[in-house]
Amino acid sequence: MRRRMGVALALVPALGLAGCAPVDVPPDPRNGFFDAFFVYPISLLIDWFGALSGSYAVAILAVTVIVRVLILPLVFNQYKNMAKMQKLQPEVQKIREKYQKDPEKMQRELLKLFQAHDVSPMGGFWPLIVQMPVFIALYDAVRRSPHIKSAHFLWLELGSRDPTFVLPLVAALAQLLTVYVTQKINPMPQGAPQMRLMLILFPLMTFFITLSLPAALPLYWTFSSLFTLVQTFLFKDLLRAGRMGSEEPSVRR
Repeated sequence: MRRRMGVALALVPALGLAGCAPVDVPPDPRNGFFDAFFVYPISLLIDWFGALSGSYAVAILAVTVIVRVLILPLVFNQYKNMAKMQKLQPEVQKIREKYQKDPEKMQRELLKLFQAHDVSPMGGFWPLIVQMPVFIALYDAVRRSPHIKSAHFLWLELGSRDPTFVLPLVAALAQLLTVYVTQKINPMPQGAPQMRLMLILFPLMTFFITLSLPAALPLYWTFSSLFTLVQTFLFKDLLRAGRMGSEEPSVRR
């Protein structure tokens, strides 16, 4: 969870760097690698779905679904990894208690345990990493594409920030709902107050990060959180299987 917070915080300077691109320069594959492989394709997709549906909000929803479906294999591996981690919790706790006065030895033993069971501590990191360039490219596409920038959704212009703060609040609430449901399906182990605190802080960060961004960004964030919610229900049996395994009196090493 700390890593996820780090990725979210990394969005702030990354968006700032994306903002260095001139606003009056439309997305063009000749402008460099990032334009060619991220900004330009995303702006084309949004324009195409916007023309097809008559709504750029629907276009952003379509792009969100496409991105999230493409990374489903990574997400499936993430949930498998989480289930394995849950099964190993009794062993992890034993190692932590045994080597609490020797952090280096503790880390070595934990690493051995994870390697023996083919568990990656970084397993939950990749879906977030993959989505970062998409989020930044969407930000750049909204700023630089005249059609997207001037498109409207309800009372909002998608290229301008929401002066009423409603969309950032909705994005934060969607994040909170996702976190709450995930916590219900996959409860945190006892004695993890720091992680629970981070779960509370993440929706707050969502609100403050999206507060000054164009309205298209909190809209994308909301759709992405709701997709995660559906995804959590789809993979809940896998998570519950992992939790039941962690309740067994012993785990094979």
